[in-house]
Amino acid sequence: MVETQTVKFDMYEMSYKGGNILSDLSLVPFEEQYYEQYKNLINSCFYEMRKALNIQPYGKFCESLEELKEQKKDIFLLFDDEKVICTVSCLGNEIGSLAVDLAYQRQGYGRKLMEFALSHMQSRGDSPIKLTVTKWNRHAIALYERLGFEITKETTIKGISTKDADGNWHFAFTSTGDLQVR
Repeated sequence: MVETQTVKFDMYEMSYKGGNILSDLSLVPFEEQYYEQYKNLINSCFYEMRKALNIQPYGKFCESLEELKEQKKDIFLLFDDEKVICTVSCLGNEIGSLAVDLAYQRQGYGRKLMEFALSHMQSRGDSPIKLTVTKWNRHAIALYERLGFEITKETTIKGISTKDADGNWHFAFTSTGDLQVR
C-alpha cells in the first residue's frame, strides 16, 4: 500500500546586499572519499527542519554520490582532523547546503562558512548572490541578515511525501513558485 502526505511550508529567497567579503578559511573541495561523512552531516543537520515541516524522509535524503560528483567543484568541506564538520555549496550564484555538525554549532562556523562562500563567489564574479531558506529556520535567517542578506521573495512551497511498498519515503516538490529549491 502506498501512503502519501501533502507538505506545505514557507520559504524565503534572500539576496546579498552587503559589501566585499574576504575570508581566510581554507576549505577542501568535495571528493568521492568524503561521501559517507558528507551524507551523514547533511542528513543529521537537516533532520530537525525536515521533521518540523513533515518532509519525509526526515533523516535519509542526501543526494546520491553520482549527483554530487557532477557538482563537486562547487561543494566545499571543513575538517577537524579527519572529520568533516561543515559544508557549503556555491552553485552558480546560489549558496546552498550550508551545514555545521551539531557538536560544532553556535561556535561561529556558520558565519565563517558564509563568509567563505561570499568571498569565493565574489572572486568568481557571481552576481547577484542568493540563497533560499525556510521561514522555520529563524537562526539561519538572523545570521544571513547580519551578514548583509535581505529577503527579496517569499513563497509557499508544496510537495508530496510518498511511502512506497517497501516502506521507503520519497519527497517531490509539486510547486516552488519561481524559487530554485533543491
